Amino acid sequence: MQSQAIRFPQRLDTSNPFAIASKPIMRLAAAWKREPLASVATPGSPQAAGIGAAALNTAHKPNRIRQLDGVRALAILAVFLHHALKIKMLWMGVDLFFILSGFLITGVLLNAKQKSLGHYFARFYERRARRILGPYILTLFVMSLFVGFAWAKHWYLYILLTNLLQPLSIPHPVAFDPLWSLAVEEQFYLVWPFAVYFLTEKHLGRLAAFLIALAPILRVAFHFQDHWAIYMLTPFRMDLLATGALLCLAYRHRRSWLERRGAGLGLLSLFTGIAGLGVLSRFGISTYGNTRAGNLLVYECTLFACLGVMLWALSGWKVGFLRWRPLTYIGQISYTMYLVHLGILTLIGSRLSPRLAAVAGLSITIAYASASWYLLEKRLLEHSSVGKPTVTVS
Repeated sequence: MQSQAIRFPQRLDTSNPFAIASKPIMRLAAAWKREPLASVATPGSPQAAGIGAAALNTAHKPNRIRQLDGVRALAILAVFLHHALKIKMLWMGVDLFFILSGFLITGVLLNAKQKSLGHYFARFYERRARRILGPYILTLFVMSLFVGFAWAKHWYLYILLTNLLQPLSIPHPVAFDPLWSLAVEEQFYLVWPFAVYFLTEKHLGRLAAFLIALAPILRVAFHFQDHWAIYMLTPFRMDLLATGALLCLAYRHRRSWLERRGAGLGLLSLFTGIAGLGVLSRFGISTYGNTRAGNLLVYECTLFACLGVMLWALSGWKVGFLRWRPLTYIGQISYTMYLVHLGILTLIGSRLSPRLAAVAGLSITIAYASASWYLLEKRLLEHSSVGKPTVTVS
């Protein structure tokens, strides 16, 4: 993938497959770069009634970008089906979570940037703690009732460092495998608020573009005994979060452009990613092979596929399905669904056929996540000193 922080070419050499694949991100970055600083729609304005500005303006309006809840639902359902039915490549639902998180968190931070330094950080970290810690601690306790507490020998890794468990071959319950991505996001939360607060949006965009270019270079430069390190460690996956951040900046400054072009670029990006994965599969290239080519190309393809979904969603073109109430509800409870789904599948999988286990597992997962939402998470968020939730991120 080609990415430059300062200059973006207007035309791409169609004989170069990497140039073709880079087209959506380069246009996205160029769109952000061209537009002068634009203010976010104010509450009550016609713009604030649109699909995204109100949600980005989280400090003032409790509205949501409803189709992003639908995107979140697609992400958790993809991960669930990957684990339940062993459907290849649906693990990229995690990648979609990362891009979505980078988009939403960057918007939240930019809207709070006018606050004092102390209020900015206190507001953000209180909110993140209320959103993450309650369901996380409850999941550790509930799952331990079934799998035991031997994992507590390495309790310190379950504070921001769960993405080290598999790369370091540290014994842990299979039920806790999904927690690695939570650590990636938490590490992102430790660093990104400082970048947003102290950099101008122009320089923040350049930093995001730099990280998008750096991550694949690192995936080629470093090689480990197995593929888990590349898959789970933050430096090798930060291009997803940075893509979400760059998309947020483009959406704030070029929203009308994204609404006009987002669907087309999104479909191009999605097709490029899926087609690329198909070609790589024919040549036996995958992340499990732990080759430098696989570590570079597979993750770039999943990035473009997931970026395509986000561009389509933000364009507002034919997104009624993403606003369907059952789907947005699953998106709303997706955080806890993600935390517990593999543990539930592991507990019931040996007793049922794969398809029956998938149906039963999904039903139990939704029931547990619903109870957690209404009895714990919603109450924690409603009693927050920073106000009611707008768009939450798992």
